[in-house]
Amino acid sequence: MNKKIIYLTIAMFFMSILANTAHPVTPELVVSLNMSSLMYGIMFAAMSVASFIMSPIWGSLSDRYESRKLFLCLPSIGYALAQIGFGFSTSPLLIILFRIMGGTFACSIFTVSIAYIVDETTSERRSEAISVYTAITRFGISLGYLIGGYIGAKDYHYAFILQSSGLLLHALLVYFLLPESNMETKRTEEKNKFFTLNFNINFKEYMTRSLGILLFLVLLTSFSYVAYNTGINYFLKKHLSLNPLQIGYYMAFMGIIGIIANVYMTPRISKKYGEKKSLKYVLLITGVTLILLSTFDDFLSLKSIVLLVVFLFFLSMYRPLLQTLISRASKRDHGKIMGLQNSANSVGMVGGSLFAGALLDLFPVMLFVVAGVVFILSYLIILISYKEI
Repeated sequence: MNKKIIYLTIAMFFMSILANTAHPVTPELVVSLNMSSLMYGIMFAAMSVASFIMSPIWGSLSDRYESRKLFLCLPSIGYALAQIGFGFSTSPLLIILFRIMGGTFACSIFTVSIAYIVDETTSERRSEAISVYTAITRFGISLGYLIGGYIGAKDYHYAFILQSSGLLLHALLVYFLLPESNMETKRTEEKNKFFTLNFNINFKEYMTRSLGILLFLVLLTSFSYVAYNTGINYFLKKHLSLNPLQIGYYMAFMGIIGIIANVYMTPRISKKYGEKKSLKYVLLITGVTLILLSTFDDFLSLKSIVLLVVFLFFLSMYRPLLQTLISRASKRDHGKIMGLQNSANSVGMVGGSLFAGALLDLFPVMLFVVAGVVFILSYLIILISYKEI
């Protein structure tokens, strides 16, 4: 990887830590305010709806004004303000409003970062770069859970204060230290239209059948991943009575498995079998192992732990494979393409979070079964559409 991608990965590693320090204490916020699990799902859905709307806009802006860096640091400031408001809100209306604000700004950071990598890599090296980026940032997510759980163990407000302060510092570091990516030069007349915003997408040019199938896969896998991820946090808190620090330990364990999978396995199977074939079987194994896990009563038995490791290993691999396939859909306007991907991801997040919120108090096991079935459905779609992708 070149130096720019290394700098970006380091910056996004810290962003991943900061973006997730509040997650292990969010169930604490919900429970302390005597809200139902449905409200827990609505909170994440509100953030996802905002992300769905804003992702293509942020991606288009970063293409139009030829600055990935600007649209990484400014939204970080907005996200910081949204999170401090969220953490200290006590009414459902304010919580939802701050969640919408958070989704509006956070989606730019994660959309534009992938576009930055696409700018700086060739098609042959992209899978490796995205895999390493995913491994490092996923570990950052897990570390964020651990730090947030530790800081928020006594008072969940502390985690939100740490998060917001860190996001403001992150914005300054990105602005002054991260180099701009090597973007395709735009026409002079387009540059001069500074106050003219045009976010129309030529669907004949961008929405090929192959890209449409891939974006649908993003939606389905996002649904399953968010349903599992949202569900496991609330399940660990509500049904197993784990505190935020213990939830953080679980997520740290998940991150370690992910970094091993994406640094050592994903690039190798991608190179040997190709992203498409690798993704197909990764999704199948992920779905089958999640369904099997949901049938176990003893989560501390040896077979449960072994199966959990296998599940987490393959769960962490599907996203870089899918992102690499999508990145090849266009040779330009990478921000717009990644914005479309993040919008599809957000739709799945809305469905997954609402579905999790509706089932967690009633049928928590069924939530994980359905998530596994959707992963298997994604495998079947690739199997049926293999030649078209």
